[in-house]
Amino acid sequence: MRYLLVGNPNVGKSSVFNLLSTTYAHVGNYGGITVDKKRGTFKYGEIIDLPGTYSVAPNSADEGIVTKSIIEDDYDGIINIVDSTHLKRNLHLTIELLEFGKPVIIGLNMMDELKLTGKTIDLDKLSRKLKCQVIGISAKTKSGIDELIETLKTVKQIEPFRFYYGKVIEEAIESLIPLIKTSDDENVNRWKAIQLLEGNSGLWDYLPQDNIDKVKEIVKNCEDEVIKQKIAFSLKGAIFNYRRLFINDVVNECLETISPINYHKEVNRKIDRIITHPFYGLIIFFLVMFGVYFLTFDLLGSVLSDLIYKFIGDYFTPFIDHLLTSIKVKDDSLLRSLILAGVIPGVGGVIIFVPQIAILFLMLAIIEGTGYMARVAIMLDTLFSKFGLNGKAIVPLITGIGCNVPAIMATRTIENKKERFLTIFIIPFMSCSARIPIYSLMATLFFEKHRALIILSMYIIGTIVALVTAKLLSVSIFKTDDNHFIIEIPPYRVPRPKNVLRHTKLMIRDFLEKAGKFILLGTIVIWFLLTLGPNGITLSQDSSFLAYLGKFFAPLFTPLGFGKWEAASSLIVGFMAKELILSSMIEIYGDMTLIQASFTGLSAFSFMVFSLLYLPCLATVGVIHQETKSLKMTLLSLLFTFSVAYVVSFCVYQVGLLFI
Repeated sequence: MRYLLVGNPNVGKSSVFNLLSTTYAHVGNYGGITVDKKRGTFKYGEIIDLPGTYSVAPNSADEGIVTKSIIEDDYDGIINIVDSTHLKRNLHLTIELLEFGKPVIIGLNMMDELKLTGKTIDLDKLSRKLKCQVIGISAKTKSGIDELIETLKTVKQIEPFRFYYGKVIEEAIESLIPLIKTSDDENVNRWKAIQLLEGNSGLWDYLPQDNIDKVKEIVKNCEDEVIKQKIAFSLKGAIFNYRRLFINDVVNECLETISPINYHKEVNRKIDRIITHPFYGLIIFFLVMFGVYFLTFDLLGSVLSDLIYKFIGDYFTPFIDHLLTSIKVKDDSLLRSLILAGVIPGVGGVIIFVPQIAILFLMLAIIEGTGYMARVAIMLDTLFSKFGLNGKAIVPLITGIGCNVPAIMATRTIENKKERFLTIFIIPFMSCSARIPIYSLMATLFFEKHRALIILSMYIIGTIVALVTAKLLSVSIFKTDDNHFIIEIPPYRVPRPKNVLRHTKLMIRDFLEKAGKFILLGTIVIWFLLTLGPNGITLSQDSSFLAYLGKFFAPLFTPLGFGKWEAASSLIVGFMAKELILSSMIEIYGDMTLIQASFTGLSAFSFMVFSLLYLPCLATVGVIHQETKSLKMTLLSLLFTFSVAYVVSFCVYQVGLLFI
């Protein structure tokens, strides 16, 4: 058995997916988390989790995946997750799914939260109205999940769902069906006709091309008649109105009041008055983020990192040294040098910062789960609009703090193509987790008393640069019209500990997997480049291949305060993966005191800024090309990020010199 999992954004679809299947999907209390298909297995087959959408008619790249899957995929039925607290809005998508004719099972989620609003739903009556099976569930408490799973064992449709759209539209549907008929299924052909009238542009590729002109003529004539008879201001509006009348009738009959007081709504409203305030809200947001970074890098994270550093230096490295001696590996052998001077310092130098990364993502997962991020998006919408963005960009930008790769994929939720490309261009300025080790090291060595503030400044600088460059791009390359911002406002919730811990575990695992692939390989390559030179094995790093490469580019970075080959080499290697910046520095310098001797506080800060802003890693570059489908745009983004990084670091260092 194979099922498609479909629903509006932020209805708990990913949470249900995690409960039904053995595969884990990122869960956050705001829309835009799922931007591609996720596959998982369950007791009786396979589930395909599709991006959240308000309609089958695609307005963005991720919503287009839904239309494509419904038409092309081989599946036995559709699981439609519906937010019971927003039944009227959710049922518009449900009607579109029912009209397709495949068996639909509705998982009516958040039934526990509905009770807090003083309401309940008659499930049997709703099932009869929609002619499909309706199961009341709660992803939070797991209530009804087992019943939903057992229902999936024998999927069936109670009876075909047929909705009447009035004489004018029904006549157009009958005229379209012979022209677009590509299936023996009457429901599918009728569904396609309705979707064409509704303006679903994703269907044109599935129609007989010989009849395209006739189809367009019927659609236009139908819209003209709808407007002429004053049924609605547009054909799409007329279809929406007919569905709305039906949905209102369904809700009025099935939604029952059990308490006159909506405690949930009152509590949310009182909190929102403060949280989304245009002035106090920004202060609260800054304090929240400062608290996260203080806990991560000063209060707890640094203590755990120091313990790992001590373990590697005092116990693990001597143990490996003794082990090599016991198996008779000579002191001057290349193998001993590779392991003790290459692999352990390089990989270990990054591993010691795993606790800080874990704490950071634990804190962010908790904040996401509360519903606070959706409020931040609304609060920042006015600010973002002044820079050519809308609030919907907040989800990819915040995702970029974890990793730029999924952040760029998350831009699929942005409908306007130019706005989407604009957001893709500025996401690399958001500081990903791979940059944390270099910040933490430099802040510890040069700004120990103000470590949290210095690291927080990197995120602030990245955000400011992203907004300023967005404004420049929005009035030049990506000039766009005003785009309205719509986002789901979830209720405040207590994050589920299991989801928070699973998300944190996933992020740590991804980081360690990258460490295993890129850092281990990278440190070995760096060691060879440091050990070998034009004349073979070299005793001095200054005559190594890496030194020659660094010396070639070093003059370029002199105006930025770090015009030495060691720093230049680290940045060049860092293009492969940002984690390698720190690994290469530790291998090249060999000792923390030598790093302190090579930088001043100002040049160290300039180096941190450049590491933040310059070229994205190779994995990110690959995703940029994948999402833009343009080599020109990909190369332009590389040139753009490097130029911005150079200009900003130049200003930081040169202006800083004036005050020294």
